Amino acid sequence: MNGHYELLYHQVRQTGVKEAEWRPFEQGTRLLQAAPGERIIEAGQQVRNAYFCTTGLFRLYYTLADGREYNVVFTVAPDFATAYAAVITGEPAAYSIESMEHSTVIEIPSLVLQSLMDCCRGWERYVRRSLERLYIRKEERERELLYLTAKERYDVFHLKYPGLAARIPQYHIASYLGISPVSLSRLLRQEGH
Repeated sequence: MNGHYELLYHQVRQTGVKEAEWRPFEQGTRLLQAAPGERIIEAGQQVRNAYFCTTGLFRLYYTLADGREYNVVFTVAPDFATAYAAVITGEPAAYSIESMEHSTVIEIPSLVLQSLMDCCRGWERYVRRSLERLYIRKEERERELLYLTAKERYDVFHLKYPGLAARIPQYHIASYLGISPVSLSRLLRQEGH
């Protein structure tokens, strides 16, 4: 088995996916390499695939009407990076997903995933648990933006993404925090960074 598939294989096996139920997944998917700056999902386009990041880092971001970009989440391997609402509804993606460093993903056609969920309880359980985890993250993120100060959001960023600040430019962190790069610099000076 390809090493990029191994971690996901072990995750799905924990939810009861049998070896025979894994093979159609591996046969129906493919590995993609993404260079820094490459988008695997583009806002405004149809989404027919989910992506599981096996190495690297992605950002999910909205582009505002004035061209500013607003980072909503970072996907650090191993984890999903997808616009699942667009997959479910058939509507164009509302946000883009861009590689921030050399990354590898498993491209999972939605039809393959739906077929596996329809026939295999373990796959349905795995996808449900993954979506529950993503939903919890989304709810936590909304709460952070509504209730926490910029300083508190910065502290939470470091807890959620240990070591990430050393891997990405500060303006991406500022965008994620919902503040300007100047405000982030001021915050860092106050913190003694």
